Amino acid sequence: MNTISKILGSATLAAAAWVGPAQAASQLVIDGSLLQLENGTTFDTWKIVMQNAGSFKVNVLAYESTSNASADAQDLNGDGEFTYIDPDTHFWHDDGSINPLLNPANHLARCDDIANNCPGVDTPDFKLTDLGATFGASDGSIHAQRDPAYEVTMAAGNYLFVMADYRLTETEAASGINGGDTIRNTNVGGHGEYRVTFSSDNLRFSLSGDTITVSQVPVPGAVWLFGSALLGFVGIGRRKS
Repeated sequence: MNTISKILGSATLAAAAWVGPAQAASQLVIDGSLLQLENGTTFDTWKIVMQNAGSFKVNVLAYESTSNASADAQDLNGDGEFTYIDPDTHFWHDDGSINPLLNPANHLARCDDIANNCPGVDTPDFKLTDLGATFGASDGSIHAQRDPAYEVTMAAGNYLFVMADYRLTETEAASGINGGDTIRNTNVGGHGEYRVTFSSDNLRFSLSGDTITVSQVPVPGAVWLFGSALLGFVGIGRRKS
């Protein structure tokens, strides 16, 4: 895969507390940085391991600045530099080969802007649904229409989530560089920050290196104990009968 720069230290995990039998909400936030090189820009590849089939939401925040005006800037990583990327997100199947992106048949979906360059996908193993500007703005996106926000449903298996600057083609992905693309408000050696929030009501996320493992939220111990107690009472009732 290509050379990437990822800020893993700021990745955070959050899970809501259990309330009775309700399902817990899980969330993972990852921060990363794309670099501008002489022949284009880098793109980041995150591996996703789906231990079970399920659905989760993806909300991208990528505008450090939409212009050179300080009033229209957002410094995602606190480095004092305001740059700009137009986030171009993709999903591929990860078939375990040395470079899965080399095979165009592995490409599943692309989503650039909300309601634009984000066609819905609905297959037995993969589904992508645009979630609209209201959800897109919930992470603080300056222009909610331009930062992707969608829900994906995936079968169990291995996938790749790719973050690039507009526009990454399958040929460029195979070559390892987003050729000819530049990041606004910076020069060679500069960077553009992004943040992606993954969330679900019935899945949890864990991060190790560049691999995101997605699993079902376990039933809490108290529920198991309660269930065991109910079974015990049923058994006693049957014996008395």
